[in-house]
Parts: sequence; C-alpha cells; structure tokens
Amino acid sequence: MISKELKEKIRSGEIVIGTFLKLGSPTVVEILGASGLDFIIVDTEHAPCDQIQLENIIRASDCVKLPIIVRVPVAEDSIIVKALDLGASGIQLPGLVTVEAVSDAIKATKYAPKGRRGLSFTQRSANYGKIDKDEYMSYSNEHLINVVHIENKFMAENIEKICELPDIDVIFIGPIDLSQSFGHPGNPSLPEIQATILNIIKVCNEYNRTCGIFVNTPDEVKKYRELGVRYFAFGSDIGFLLKGVNSLISSIK
Repeated sequence: MISKELKEKIRSGEIVIGTFLKLGSPTVVEILGASGLDFIIVDTEHAPCDQIQLENIIRASDCVKLPIIVRVPVAEDSIIVKALDLGASGIQLPGLVTVEAVSDAIKATKYAPKGRRGLSFTQRSANYGKIDKDEYMSYSNEHLINVVHIENKFMAENIEKICELPDIDVIFIGPIDLSQSFGHPGNPSLPEIQATILNIIKVCNEYNRTCGIFVNTPDEVKKYRELGVRYFAFGSDIGFLLKGVNSLISSIK
C-alpha cells in the first residue's frame, strides 16, 4: 500500500536507497525486506512481470513493510492505473521526451481535481471498498510518489521547466539511457554526459527538488550524495545475485 513514511522521508530531504527488482519474485521481496532498503523499484519496463506477478509482489512488500515503486513500461493511463490500483506506493515514469508529456503523465496518477486517474473503489489500493471514498482519494493524491526519468537529451535540456511542474516527487537520472541519447551508448563516464548529470543535479538543488540517480557502487553513492542527490537506485536483485556468485566462484578457484 502507499507508504506515507517514504513520502515524508523524500520531502524532508533524507537519503533513501532502493534497488531494482527484475526477477519478479515475491520471495526476493521478502528477503530484501530484511535488508534495510527504503524501497524497491519493480521494473516492468525491462523485466518480465505481468499483473498477477505484480499483485503478489506488492502483497509481499506489504507483509515486510517495504514500499514498492513501479517503473511502468510506458507512461500510459491504462498501465499506470493498474499498477496504482494494485497498491503501489509510487510510479516511475520512463521514456518521456517533452515537458508537456511529463505534465500529462502526472495527471494520470492523480484523482480529480488534480488529475484524471480512473476512479474505482473496489480495487486493492482502496482495501476493496472498505475505506471511505473521500479519505481514500485524498490520501492517494497526497502520499503517492511520482518519479520522473531524465534519460534523454531533450529532458536534460528542459530540466528547469520540469522542475517547475507540480506533483513530481523525484527527478531521476538514468545515466545509461542518457549516454545513448547523446550518441555514446553505455559510456556515461564521458565528460559530456557527466557535465549533463551535474547540471541536472545543480538545477534540482536550485529548485529544491529531490534528485535521484541509478548507481552501482558505494563510491558513486558517496559522490552523488555530496552533490545533493537524495534518492538512490542501487543495482538490482540480479546484479546482487551475479556479484555474489562470481565472488564465491573466484574465491574457490
């Protein structure tokens, strides 16, 4: 269900650290629930995950009190509303290329008068109709978390305008996709890409907006934390598994 606590941490400027869930397993969610992570991003863009899987993943996350953000494959109303109706704490919106598209996508996450989210009171997020309707809509509009990807040059060039939009909780930098947009796929360490990343962080700080980024090492967390980043997506469940196995086999051989 929606995590008021995670939203409050983000609003207050606390450091929050999560990871991507790509295996689509509720068991993995239960295991990660004991890790001390602040949230998990279920990756329905790049990893296989149908609606039944997502429902069980969110149900498992509720059991271990680990907030779930769902990265949708595309920012379309029908996809966004299904993830939210299942009880996700937030939505991560990829693939947007204009300020207008960002504003429009955000409206799909909010009930009227803030937006146009499809209205139903019998779904899981409303406890199957057991919550007062007005209380449910107000709580959802207030505490749902919206994360917007900055993963192409068009979004990067319009970062000031994006920072001016309401109802965005995290502006999230995707270094790998950003490098591809600039014609250097898979090379985010190049000076041009790093300069763009630093500018995004700088503008977010100027507008007092929470900035997030994908990282793979503790050193990257330290680097970007000192620059003002507060929301970190650290690796993935697959990455953790692979790293552990590789380390074990290397030590044995």
